[in-house]
Formats: sequence, structure tokens, C-alpha cells
Amino acid sequence: MDLRKELDEIVKSYDLVERTVECFWANYDSYLDEEPEESHEFGFTDRNSARAEFYGYYYGVSSNLDFEHIKVCVDGYRHGENCRAISFWCIYRMDGELFDDHFVVEQKGLI
Repeated sequence: MDLRKELDEIVKSYDLVERTVECFWANYDSYLDEEPEESHEFGFTDRNSARAEFYGYYYGVSSNLDFEHIKVCVDGYRHGENCRAISFWCIYRMDGELFDDHFVVEQKGLI
């Protein structure tokens, strides 16, 4: 089996894309609750003010991590806009276990 097919199978078997999108929304909801002033300033008021789009996934070997991993990326957009406003990714171990996630809202106009 070639590397691409093997990676696709791992991502599919552990539902990594769906899990990452769910994790995006959980982080987004927390952002709205924990940073209400900032989120409103940046145009995010509720789930209807944003959309999440799967960007891609990557096999990784890093000097920072001592294990092989898969990084799944989702971009967030303000409703009605096409410029990314939120960067989000999850890192999974090869057995599908979530290792870490990262949620960053980029300031409007500085993207």
C-alpha cells in the first residue's frame, strides 16, 4: 500500500476529519463564552456568524514531538466572507488519540 492510501485509511478509520470539525466547534463555542467582547469585535457572535471548512491533513515527523502524527487542519470564516479568520488544527497520534489542538482567531484586516 502506498503512503497516501495508508494515511487516508488511518484518517478515515478514526474519523479524524469529523472529530476535528467537532473540536473546532467546541473551541469556537468556548471562545464565544470566554471572550465575548473580543469575539463580537471580530464579528463572531454565534455559530451562524462563522463557518468551518476542512483544509487538509498531513503526516508529520517533528523534532518537537517524539512520535509520528497526523495533523488535521480546519479553517474558519466569518459568514459571507472568503478570507480565513480562524486557524485551527488537531494533532493525532497514529492510533487516533488526540494529542493537542490549536485555535487562533486572526485579527480582522491582518490576515
